[in-house]
Amino acid sequence: MLGFNFNRLVMGSARVITVAAVVALCCGTSFAAGPKMAHHKVAKISNKANMTHTSSKRAKLGHIEQDLSDEELFALALQSKNISQDGRTLTDKRDGKTYKVEIKGDKAWMKNNLAFSLSTPKQCLLEDEGNCKKFGRFYNHKEAAKACPSGWHLPNDGEWRDYQKDQSKLDWNNLGKGGCKDWDGYCEGDNTGHYWSASKVKKNTARSWEFRSIGRSINRTDESMSKGLYVRCVADLR
Repeated sequence: MLGFNFNRLVMGSARVITVAAVVALCCGTSFAAGPKMAHHKVAKISNKANMTHTSSKRAKLGHIEQDLSDEELFALALQSKNISQDGRTLTDKRDGKTYKVEIKGDKAWMKNNLAFSLSTPKQCLLEDEGNCKKFGRFYNHKEAAKACPSGWHLPNDGEWRDYQKDQSKLDWNNLGKGGCKDWDGYCEGDNTGHYWSASKVKKNTARSWEFRSIGRSINRTDESMSKGLYVRCVADLR
């Protein structure tokens, strides 16, 4: 386990070159091949060479990581998830949208509902694109499972449990808004927000979490996988 202090945000480092070296090692470029050999003789040699190169690269990466400070390891983890250096903003490279981020333990959570478009305005509350900008987009469970940016995932039931343990620190006005898409209608949008988890318990349903801003209460239910709920993506930082 890496000894990260995930509650210390990186504001800068004097060893940027070292971090850059690790990134280069992770994503190294290929080099031009030598003289051509007969195709049938190259296949096994090339495959073995790739395996040796990969093992060597991992060994070098592990060695360099041992020389990095907690701050540099944390900065490297943020960079790999497309999070800003201060740990506050995620940029989704697919469409350029940005999301506020909060660090909870060794995980990064989106503080806004995902708004990446997979289909039509039917993903928006009342089919109004303005509501998609305000609240994010609805996804059925199949869509939700593949909607998060690379390096991020749909939280499972256990991750949601951990997220909401200290309810005094939850942003209720943010979580408890936007409703859900219930068949041909919509759930109450002024007081509730409904979110998918990756967990499935009963057939054709998935575990969901409902946050109610009035009364500050939470309902944990199993919903039809065809309903439209919101997505909050999470990323592991170790």
